[in-house]
Amino acid sequence: MADFDEGLRKRGLLPLPFIDRLSSASKNPPIPRWMDKKLSIYPARTLAELDMCNLLATVRDQHQWARAWQDPNTRTKLAAEVHSTAEDWEMRECEWQYVLAELDYQAVHEPTASAVDNVFVSDNSMPSTLHAALLEHVAVLERVSDLHKGQHLDQRQISKLVDPFLHPFVQRRTLVLPEGAAKVTLDNWTTLLGSGTAIDSPIMDPLFGKFGLPNDLILDRLQWLPTEFSVDDDGKVEICSYINNLHPERHRSLYPLLARVFECALPLFERVLARLRDPVPLRIVPSPYSWYSHLGDDERDAPSAFQVMNGWIDNREPLIPPPETEFKLCTPLSLRGRTLKVVTKIGGVHLTLETPTFCGNMQWRVDGVASDAIVATSLYFFDLDNISDSKLAFRCGVQRIECDGDDRQGLDVVYGFKEWQSLVQECGAVTARPGRLVVYPNTLQHVWDDFTLVDKARAGHLKYVAFYLVDTSSAYGDLVVSTSRVPPQQADWVADVWAGPQRAFPPQVPREVVDMIVDKVDAVMTRDEALQLKHQLLREHERLAMLLDHKAYGGVLFRF
Repeated sequence: MADFDEGLRKRGLLPLPFIDRLSSASKNPPIPRWMDKKLSIYPARTLAELDMCNLLATVRDQHQWARAWQDPNTRTKLAAEVHSTAEDWEMRECEWQYVLAELDYQAVHEPTASAVDNVFVSDNSMPSTLHAALLEHVAVLERVSDLHKGQHLDQRQISKLVDPFLHPFVQRRTLVLPEGAAKVTLDNWTTLLGSGTAIDSPIMDPLFGKFGLPNDLILDRLQWLPTEFSVDDDGKVEICSYINNLHPERHRSLYPLLARVFECALPLFERVLARLRDPVPLRIVPSPYSWYSHLGDDERDAPSAFQVMNGWIDNREPLIPPPETEFKLCTPLSLRGRTLKVVTKIGGVHLTLETPTFCGNMQWRVDGVASDAIVATSLYFFDLDNISDSKLAFRCGVQRIECDGDDRQGLDVVYGFKEWQSLVQECGAVTARPGRLVVYPNTLQHVWDDFTLVDKARAGHLKYVAFYLVDTSSAYGDLVVSTSRVPPQQADWVADVWAGPQRAFPPQVPREVVDMIVDKVDAVMTRDEALQLKHQLLREHERLAMLLDHKAYGGVLFRF
């Protein structure tokens, strides 16, 4: 692990969407060292390869696909379906044969490969006892989450029982313990309420300037508050500080369950981060400078050479090589023996007879903003009922294509790119299934597809636990303030403590008076303040998602 950390620090950061894609797209950007003058870690893929990826996805999106593929009878059936689809798509034999070979290899060596390259899934990593316990404890959380009653469902039926947008870090407001001081833990948090000092200056400013981020994409005044997760050498996880907006005493029994869910996600996080360093390589590697056949000497010397040349230019077709035949795994990466920073969310989508359809997201987005430094995200779908297939679609920004002159025809035929078209390619989609765990890199944009009720006579829902992993491999992620340095800001938590056995007031002071006093303390946030900050932070995230898409994904254009 030390070698990995040192390597990252020498080469620069793990890829982050705000830093790398955007700073390289700016007019005079300082190029991040790992990028080597490229706009993205992802090369552009040919249309033929994208068809191969879609064919792979028809198998790899199925429930426990690797186990099914290794069963001879099931493999025969699936392979016949692959062949039939390949014929419908007029795919070359070498391409669909390559697809079969890749599935054979991955079913054994990379069974968590998903329908989308560089994204990983598991359908069987969560023990049934853990799943049942999580359902039970979340049901309790749904019943007693007073802060969210009447507030946690918006017009699109989205619920957030544990919401990172509530009680965020606020510059010049949130109290932060100094470096080296005792950390906030699950055992001592009541003794540190009201401790610390507000931070006046933006935390990330020096690094934002270093990487050339435009000012309109910087949100440093507000930030999600991650939690410290300690991972031992065996991969066991302990949650060290409180999860923001999940009470460390009322819901203490939920903490070890969430730690176990993260344990199950840990191997997938390790694979995703390894693929950030070493993405899935191209299967088809064309040669834009030499992908046309050439006229023979006799044709060039003939009296009609000029007409022959014009006819050749008008009718030439790029030669697409067959897929590469070598399969290999990327260098393993371990997160064991480290303390990670993780933002936790428990949420869902609820459909009713009055609102039977979820319209998905209209905006392609990444998770968090620059100051959150989210490098990868996991989603555990623990409860789905009475909904149609729900798919999470992905796309990526790609590198510029080096080509000969202004070969518009060739690039259109091979890649589907036209001049002034955005340098992005859709990567496919992963289906949300009951018990499925999905981990994806935050260099991919994502968007939810629409889904609806299956039985229109009753309600339905999709519920999940999300973990957003902060890039702590760099100084950039190290600057992200976590709950280990921020005593809880929730006014009701503070009032409960100060009016309880550790009371800060004489016993004769009524609870209503304690609540009034606590509401006036600068170190805490009332319910109304928390909701106001949530809506402000949500609006900023929406604004930045649109700007990032425009400037760093959709705004990076292909041109000659």
